[in-house]
Amino acid sequence: MRAFKGVRVIDFTRVLSGPLSTQMLALLDADVIKVEPPGKGDQLRGVLTDPEMAEEGLSPAFLTANLNKRSIALDLKSETGRAVAAKLTASADVVVENFVPGVATKLGIDYESVRKTNPNVVYCSVSGYGQTGPKSHEKAYDSAIQADSGIMSLTGHPESGPTRVGFMLVDVASGISAAYAIASALYRREVTGKGQYLDVAMFDTAMQLMCCQAADYMVRGHQPPLMGNESPIDQPTSGTFRAKDGLVLLATLTIGQQEACFKALNLADSLKDPRFATETERQKHLTAGRKLIQSVLETRTVEEWLPVLKKHGVPVQPVRSLKQAAADPQLAHRGILVDTAFGTETVRQATLVGAPFVASEDGPKREATSPAGVGQHSREVLEELGCSPAEIDKILAENQDQART
Repeated sequence: MRAFKGVRVIDFTRVLSGPLSTQMLALLDADVIKVEPPGKGDQLRGVLTDPEMAEEGLSPAFLTANLNKRSIALDLKSETGRAVAAKLTASADVVVENFVPGVATKLGIDYESVRKTNPNVVYCSVSGYGQTGPKSHEKAYDSAIQADSGIMSLTGHPESGPTRVGFMLVDVASGISAAYAIASALYRREVTGKGQYLDVAMFDTAMQLMCCQAADYMVRGHQPPLMGNESPIDQPTSGTFRAKDGLVLLATLTIGQQEACFKALNLADSLKDPRFATETERQKHLTAGRKLIQSVLETRTVEEWLPVLKKHGVPVQPVRSLKQAAADPQLAHRGILVDTAFGTETVRQATLVGAPFVASEDGPKREATSPAGVGQHSREVLEELGCSPAEIDKILAENQDQART
């Protein structure tokens, strides 16, 4: 039995941060019912992919955030759609939405409306800046939050300036934040019997991601400079270096590790050089030290250096491609990858990233249900809600009409 078995989640989210949060619950066996507009459904279905997958509505980005869910198609702007949405939320343990603040109220699915029929519901809103405050109604996207939060001021090279992190860092982290908030609220409800409202903001999550750098600024007013791939500890034995056929990252923190690096590179005599004899002097002569380290590392390949450095206790890893990282046997050993089949006309197999932890009592979960087609489970869910066959036929007919417009 996984943690959320028996928990029903009504998912009004779209794109990435919201859907990822509900998938985190679905992977632990929550019954997540995704509510999508008739027709093309969640806009992420056709984004960042090739034309064939876009036509099927199953882009890789959509796949990775919508495993193990059921889908019902509803026009939330129609009277019929709202009536069904009310029945759904009345049956829910958890309701999650990530509309622009104010939209859920217009649709009649906001917290105050839902709690009238479901007073103990756990209701989570995910947005860019939160539900209140001077920036609450600003539209937010991952890259925009990276810029606005200061993340970009920490990444990049002095020569070329700030740069964004190369993946949807804030979207993904916000999804994890929302899942954490929901889990905490469900536990609280077990103890108190009361639900609550959760307000999760991407901007807040971005600040949490920078907690160490933010603390450094808030405590002593220090704005970290752009360092590219250099190490923030200002030691010649830390940072990214070229080997003969690729890049390696050295992450020495302690004095012992720094000295071990010199020894592993056959530079033990250099520790007698006044410039490199102590940690403080090595900081003062950082450029000279890095040139010395670089001149040795570039004489051998990555695979030749790794066992030598690790044998001496030097924290080192190769700078790998995504292809190389995805093939790492450590991932398979951990059991966090899940297999799924997807597609309508052509069924394909995929291995995707699942829940990022191992739970001793859960056992491995190596398979996941593919993301559903838009409204694939509409009839099934409507039957569960007690709708009559005539009502179901009417709703499905309205969905078809709406999908054509």
